[in-house]
Amino acid sequence: MSNCSLSITAGIQNFQLAVQIPTFIFGVPANIYVLIMFCRRARSAWTDMNIYISNMAVADCVMLVLLPIRIMSIYENTLVSRFWDQTNKELCYVLVSVHYVNMYVSIFTITAISIVRFIAIKYPLKAREIFSRRKALVVCALIWLVTCSLSVAFHRVDDPKHNSTIKCFQKNKKEELPLTFILVLNVVGFISPFLIMTFCSIRVIFTLRKQLDIGSRAEKMQCIFIMVANLCVFVLCFFPVHFGFLLKYITQAHKYSCDAQIWSHNFVHAAICVSSMNCALDCVTYYFATRTSWTIRCCRQKTHEGYKCHYSSTRSSQ
Repeated sequence: MSNCSLSITAGIQNFQLAVQIPTFIFGVPANIYVLIMFCRRARSAWTDMNIYISNMAVADCVMLVLLPIRIMSIYENTLVSRFWDQTNKELCYVLVSVHYVNMYVSIFTITAISIVRFIAIKYPLKAREIFSRRKALVVCALIWLVTCSLSVAFHRVDDPKHNSTIKCFQKNKKEELPLTFILVLNVVGFISPFLIMTFCSIRVIFTLRKQLDIGSRAEKMQCIFIMVANLCVFVLCFFPVHFGFLLKYITQAHKYSCDAQIWSHNFVHAAICVSSMNCALDCVTYYFATRTSWTIRCCRQKTHEGYKCHYSSTRSSQ
């Protein structure tokens, strides 16, 4: 089985085109719009949530811009695929790093948003003491640091060393990636964020359900729907790719048949394609939808304009 050549089938290539082209066309302008809207706001009007959503939009934009290069690199005998030889290995590594770093920046930022939302609704008085724009910037910086560290670790374990050519956006070592690295990637990159999101979302939903008769019932129901949608999108986009990493390791480490290894290889690339959809869905589920429904997070005093929430603790902190 050591001579098994892993390649992407025509079916997966067509699937990538069908998914990633609409994702690119819709996602790029949508995320740019989000960033423009935030940039037009006065600095004093920014909140910690604005910083988190902007951080996610930047990561999504960068990842979306690379989608055309990622798609073309899969096809053989194209200008992009012929470009990756040993002399261009470093550039390929940079592009791969940018792709995966921004995916995990999005995952960790979504997790941070869930924590902020949980504390703001469950413990609104403590939220005024805990949250600030400066702390949000520190959290975003730590997120980038962690994801860049994971990227460096990946290239260290996947360095082909003696190979004369490499396949960009594909694993280049014939041996499977170390199990430790796969487990860290799954636990840190998916399982932990998923458990945190699930816990925070369930607690917030229970809290809002108990208060349906207080204030605007429609806004609270919309918040509940958005949180459920956020969790579903997260699982849909990121569970398959992390399951695929583990599946591919098992088929390679235990020397499964060549067909099984090829199938798992293609499953990973299809799952990565699905994960890229998150870049387009983020701006819908975390910006457009929340513009009209997160106004109830911080205060419950009804005014003639409805539930008014300034989130003053995050606007006054520098």
